[in-house]
Amino acid sequence: MPTTTLSIDFTDREIQAHPYPLYKRLRAEAPVFFNEPTRSWMVSRHEDIVTLLNDPRMSSARTEATFAVLPDDVKQELAPLRHILGSRMLLTDPPDHTRLKNLVMKAFSARTTETRRQRIQAFADGFIDQVAERGEMDVMADYAVHLPRWVIGDLLGVPTQDQAQFVEWAHDQVLVYDRAGTANDRVNVMRQGQKAMLEMKAYLEEVIEERRRDPREDLLTQLIQAEEQGDSLSNDELIIMVVALLVGGNNSTAHLIGDAVLTLLRHPDALARLKADPTLIRPAVEEVMRYESPVQTTSRVVKERMEFGGCTFEKGDNLNVLLGSGNRDEAQFEEPDTFIIDRHPNRHLTFSHGPHYCLGTSVARATAQTAILTLIQRLDDLQLVSDTVEWIPGFAFHSPKTLPVTFRPTSALG
Repeated sequence: MPTTTLSIDFTDREIQAHPYPLYKRLRAEAPVFFNEPTRSWMVSRHEDIVTLLNDPRMSSARTEATFAVLPDDVKQELAPLRHILGSRMLLTDPPDHTRLKNLVMKAFSARTTETRRQRIQAFADGFIDQVAERGEMDVMADYAVHLPRWVIGDLLGVPTQDQAQFVEWAHDQVLVYDRAGTANDRVNVMRQGQKAMLEMKAYLEEVIEERRRDPREDLLTQLIQAEEQGDSLSNDELIIMVVALLVGGNNSTAHLIGDAVLTLLRHPDALARLKADPTLIRPAVEEVMRYESPVQTTSRVVKERMEFGGCTFEKGDNLNVLLGSGNRDEAQFEEPDTFIIDRHPNRHLTFSHGPHYCLGTSVARATAQTAILTLIQRLDDLQLVSDTVEWIPGFAFHSPKTLPVTFRPTSALG
């Protein structure tokens, strides 16, 4: 039996809006505990999180745990979703994970991303152009949600006319990765996610065949041509990789942009410093990821019985490492509850740690940096419409659901 058992509803609205006081108590009083509502272990200290994310006894192949609680007929119905999720690089262990990562690393290099900054800037300017004369906007609905999807779609080579459909597919699929709602809600979300995933898969099969016949200067072609010691990605692996990019990268970057705009507007001195010195955008984005983590947790499955933090993990146990808590750990960061725009060093955990450190970091960083700087440079007198923020529901992700702002219309400038 667990030595420390608590019952915390991490989907409680107050916790979702501001989980950091709870995290602070957990780090002090129960840094490792078993949470009854989620039936999983929770770990909250930075050092412990880093240790576990690098421990080979922790498995990322956690798809089976997600489906194990479902009735047999539902598991059968959702078999295609189960296959695709279970084959994602993020949800595999070595040697499969190592093989996939080696094959695609070059396509995700920082150098590759930097060559596309002008394209990212053009997309950001295009979205700001659409709202510049209005004097008001919802940062999430008008900007943050769309920009990363256009950037990733363009990077992959998705035709412009198909971008809207990809936005819809990505939205339906990302909900599969959270655990909010009742059991029936979860099943319905998974059914909708499977429908979107299969439609995207059918579309991508045609595009991949087209790229094989007619290679282009895009990421999809690079992935098709990826080769390491005579190995290459199969069609299924290609499709799964693209699905993961479109779903994971799009939404987490959108959350990051929303968190950043909200944080800067709540810290006007930091915003003024950034406007005066745009070179601060790089450390500013890193500090947002630490201070208001867009990804609050990631999970693992215990591969063998082990002792950790005075507790006993059994084989098959589920474990959540609270990245958002690790990012506010006073043992790692000075003044952890203070937003310091030029904080250095900043060893935040938002992109995870260890073998499964996020492969798309360069794209996410470039998109968020460009998005935030463009917004604050082109729209003067940015103000929050309300101090009250509605946060997205769920446990894993942390972002405003809506973020209405006002600003001086372009037509009024000068």
